[in-house]
Amino acid sequence: MFLLGLGVTAVGGLVPVLVQTLLNVYNQEEFLTLQRFVPSFIQERFPLTGENRRTVATWLPLAFPLLYLTFGLFRYLHYTLLNYTAERIIASIRMNLVRKIVRLNLTYYSTLERGSGGLISRVFNDTQLLQQGLNFYADLIREPIQAFVYLGYMIFLDWKLTLFALLFLPFFLIVTKQVSRSLRKYGNLGRESMEDLTATLKETVDGVRVVQSFNLETEMERRFSTTLNHYLDTAKKIVMREQAVSPINEFVISFLVMGFAFYSINQVLNFGVDGTEFIAFLITAGLLQAPIKKLQDAGVKIQQSIVVTERVFSILESKSQVPVPAEPRPFPENWKTIEFKDVSFNYGGEMVLKNVNLTVRRGEVIALVGESGSGKSTLVNLLERFYDPTSGEIFIDGVSLSSIDLKALRSKIALVTQDVFLFRDTIARNILAGDFEKDPSRLEEAAKSANAHPFITSTTKGYESPVGERGGFLSGGEKQRVSIARAIFKDAPVLILDEATSALDSVSEMEVQKGLNRLMEGRTAFVIAHRLSTVFNADRIVVMKKGEIVEQGTHEALLERKGEYYNFFQLQMNHAERTRATSV
Repeated sequence: MFLLGLGVTAVGGLVPVLVQTLLNVYNQEEFLTLQRFVPSFIQERFPLTGENRRTVATWLPLAFPLLYLTFGLFRYLHYTLLNYTAERIIASIRMNLVRKIVRLNLTYYSTLERGSGGLISRVFNDTQLLQQGLNFYADLIREPIQAFVYLGYMIFLDWKLTLFALLFLPFFLIVTKQVSRSLRKYGNLGRESMEDLTATLKETVDGVRVVQSFNLETEMERRFSTTLNHYLDTAKKIVMREQAVSPINEFVISFLVMGFAFYSINQVLNFGVDGTEFIAFLITAGLLQAPIKKLQDAGVKIQQSIVVTERVFSILESKSQVPVPAEPRPFPENWKTIEFKDVSFNYGGEMVLKNVNLTVRRGEVIALVGESGSGKSTLVNLLERFYDPTSGEIFIDGVSLSSIDLKALRSKIALVTQDVFLFRDTIARNILAGDFEKDPSRLEEAAKSANAHPFITSTTKGYESPVGERGGFLSGGEKQRVSIARAIFKDAPVLILDEATSALDSVSEMEVQKGLNRLMEGRTAFVIAHRLSTVFNADRIVVMKKGEIVEQGTHEALLERKGEYYNFFQLQMNHAERTRATSV
C-alpha cells in the first residue's frame, strides 16, 4: 500500500514536468536545452535535434493519456487497498470491543449514564468516524511526499520565488492548529450527542408497549427531537469550523498567485525572461495546493478521530473486569460445601453486603428472602463472579472462588431469572445455549423436563421456530419454560433461581413450577423469592435485611421464632394461606 502511494506521488509529479517539456517544444532553443535531462541511451537512438522537434511535438501529447492512465491505475489500487484495510482494522476494533464488552463486570454496566445505547453508539458510530480518520492518516504519509516532489520542482525552476511562497506556510499551520483545537472540544460533544440519540431510540423501541400504553408517543418524539436538535447544533459548529479552513486559505493563496503573476510579468516584459518556466511554476504551484489542502483536511479530521479513539479505548482499557487468575485452578470435583466468609460488597459508597457468613451443603436448597435491596441478588451474583466482594472470600471446598478458572466456574452454575432473556434465534438454539458443547440429542429431553415440549411442538416449525427479539414471539410462561429447559440442558450442579415465577399468572406458574421442581432435583439451589409460598419446602430459609443475614432455618422453625421471617409471613399470607402453609 505504501509503494502504491509512492507510485501515485511519482506519477503525479511527472505532470508539471511533461507540461514544461511540451511548452519547451514550441521554442527551438528551449527544446535543445532538454538534452541535459534525457538519458544518453535514449539520445543515442533518438537525438534531440532541431530536425526531430516536429516529431517530438507530434508524439509528446500522447504521453498525457498514458500518464493519467498510469496515475489513475495507481490511485485506484492505492485507495481500494487503503479503504479495505481500514475496513478490516475497524472490523477488528469492533470485534475487540464486543470481546471486551461481554466480559465487563455488572458494576460497569450499572454506571453507564446512557446505558447500552451509549455502548452501541461507540461500537458503530464512533468506529465509523475512526475509519474516516484512518484514511486521513494515510494522507499524512502520501501527501507530504507529493508536496515535496512539487516543491522540489518549484525550487528547480525558481528557488527565490519558492522561498517567497513558503513565507505563507506558517499562516496555514496556525489556521489549522486553531481549528483543530476547537474541533477536539466540539467533537467530544458531538459524540456524546450521538450517544444520547442512540440511547433514546433504543429506549423507545425497547419500551414501545409502555410508550403506547401510557400515550407517550408525543413525549418520546419530543425527547428524540430535543436530543436531535442538540446533535444538529453541535454538528453545525463542527461543520462551520471544518469548512472555514479552505476559504480562508484560498483567499490567502490568491494573494500569493497575484504576487507570482506580477513577478513573472515583470520578468518577461522588462528582462526578456522566457515565460515557459513561469507557466510551469504556476502549474506546479497549483498542483501543490491539492496535497496541502488534503494535509489540512487530514489535520482537522484526525482531531475528531483522536476524540473517538480516546472514547473507544476507554472501553478497551477499562479495568472493570473480573480478574482472571494467572494460574487458574479447576472447579473442585466431588465438592461438599460453598462457604461465604465475611463477605462484604460496597457499591457507590453504600454497603450492600456486610460481613455475610453462610455455609451451603451440596444438594441443599437455600431460599433467600427479604425486602428489596437487602442484598439477595448481590449474594448470588458474587457466586457467579459477575463482580468480586469488596472484602471477604467465597470458597468451594476450601478453594477460593477467585482462584478457580472463570469459565469452569460458570459452567457449573445455571441461572433462571424473572426477566428471561432469549436470543433472537430458534427455540432449539436458545435451549442449546445452555452449553453448545453438550450432546444436542438431549435437547428434547430437557424441553420435556421443563414442561415446554407440548407448546413447542404446537408451533408451526417446532423446535426451529424463531422466538423473536428477547423472545417476543412467546408468552411469558413459554419464555420461562424455554429458560428452564436451557438450565436443565446445561445440567450444572449449582442452580440460581432469581424470582423465576414472580411475573407469571397462576396457571403459567403451575406449569413452570413443575419444570423448576425437576430442575432442582439433586442440585444445590439458591432460590430468591418474594412469594414465601414458593419457598416453604426449602431445606433452609435465609432471611436478609440491609445486607446482613438476620436469621435462617426451616419454614416451621422461623415461624416459631416469630422474628423477621414471621413478620414477612404475616404480611403476605391471608388467613386461608397461613392455615394451609402451617399444616405443611
